[in-house]
Amino acid sequence: LLLFHNVTVTDKPIFIDIRPWGSMSTILAHSFAVFEKPLPKSVAGILLAAILSDTLNLRSPTTTSWDKRMVSMLVQYIDPEFDVNEYAASQFRAKSHELSLMTPYQLVNGDTKRFRFNDAEDDQKVYTVAYGVIETTDAASSLARMDELIPEMKECRKEEDLTAMFLAVVDIVNLTSVLFIAGDVEASLAVAAYGGSVENDGRSLALTGLVSRKKDFIPKLTQAFKKGWKPPTYVHQASLRRASHIEMDFSEFPSGRLLRIFDESLHDDDEVKEDKE
Repeated sequence: LLLFHNVTVTDKPIFIDIRPWGSMSTILAHSFAVFEKPLPKSVAGILLAAILSDTLNLRSPTTTSWDKRMVSMLVQYIDPEFDVNEYAASQFRAKSHELSLMTPYQLVNGDTKRFRFNDAEDDQKVYTVAYGVIETTDAASSLARMDELIPEMKECRKEEDLTAMFLAVVDIVNLTSVLFIAGDVEASLAVAAYGGSVENDGRSLALTGLVSRKKDFIPKLTQAFKKGWKPPTYVHQASLRRASHIEMDFSEFPSGRLLRIFDESLHDDDEVKEDKE
């Protein structure tokens, strides 16, 4: 199986199972039941954990009735007395603790997807937007790292020649989010898509009641592009920036952490031109 430029190339026909459910593991659990295949309890536990994670304990707007049915089926199979809510809470706490140990590079790139949008007036012109999310029960800790995360977002945007780079901190307790803004282009696009006004010196935007990249964040971006949004045009001031590279650091954690290391030499960041169109 070869994935190339969004085209799937195979040497023979393949079976693909795509369903509008909240988790891939819901499809797997359903398949085990429909085809009456033996399901080890250890595998059932993994499937249950994955569904709860993907659907924010069945509270995400992407949750479907099938997700709820499969969770019920798995719980009955594993242990009828199993406390799903407590398990999900402990799972989210563990994830939030792990997030607190991650470097800016890991947080910005850990759960980021890239999307391509056509210009409303010119189909040949394509905008690429990267959209990362940090799902946590401790949103305050992630928000407090804004000064670390936004510079990393800017580096990623430059390295990949993106139109815009976003990072949403999703509060999975209160089901709301805050969007980190990497620059003026992102601010313009975010306001066009979500409304409101940017805060914290133009570095964040409240996404009240929005938590799902699939159902909340990206559809609104899509509509903004369809309505004709274009990057603002203005003149940047040339600046000096350091080249950088990524290294695995084992000094604090045996499993290692990915760090961005800045080189000593400086070079011109030649951006005295109109912003990306």
